[in-house]
Amino acid sequence: MIDKKKLTEKPWLRNLIADLLIAYLRFCYATTKWTVEGEDEVKLVWASGRPVVLMFWHERLHFGHASWPTVDAQPVAVLSSQSKFGDVISKVNGAFGRHSIRGSKAKKSDPSKNKGGAQAFRDLLRWLRAGNCAATTPDGPRGPRREMTEGSLKLSQITGSVMVCLGQSTKRYIELGTWDRMRVPLPFSRGAMVWKVLPAVPADLDEDTFEQGRLAMQNQLNAVTARADSIVGAPL
Repeated sequence: MIDKKKLTEKPWLRNLIADLLIAYLRFCYATTKWTVEGEDEVKLVWASGRPVVLMFWHERLHFGHASWPTVDAQPVAVLSSQSKFGDVISKVNGAFGRHSIRGSKAKKSDPSKNKGGAQAFRDLLRWLRAGNCAATTPDGPRGPRREMTEGSLKLSQITGSVMVCLGQSTKRYIELGTWDRMRVPLPFSRGAMVWKVLPAVPADLDEDTFEQGRLAMQNQLNAVTARADSIVGAPL
């Protein structure tokens, strides 16, 4: 297994990895023939100027930059860790017109170590209250796979942000042996984007109703992801 810490130890190597990843993803996106569903409803969101919480599963992280436009839509912020590998991700985000907010949740094995997660959450709240979009992977950064945590829903609930689920897939990809079975797209492929717009999470939910909403949102995100896979004929 590749050791990301050793691989990104030197700044010049981090920059090289980021530049190669940027060039590769641009090539993949440009040579993919995309089919889009739900575009009319998400275009209304882009035109509204309202804050938005965008959600897609962590396994489809490398598809995300091909989706949200950089013009005529809310600016997007993406979370990246404070690690040196997070420097790589931040540079990739910037190349695709995304703003990076640095910080991640502490590991369960070492909850005392400050990874900036609380500050990052506050920064995301400020970003959303300014009428922007926060792109989130609600099962990241460490899983379990496709199990939605409450963070994305809390962002919507506190700020009144519209929820947007995005399922993306390509016919050709490499699946990595990671906890999320991450897919890396390959060029010259068929691709699909499936959008589902949902209202903001109400502010006055009790604990049980909030949990029901979390499970329902998890099912919605699974549904659009499965639909994208179905469109291109990729395995579920």
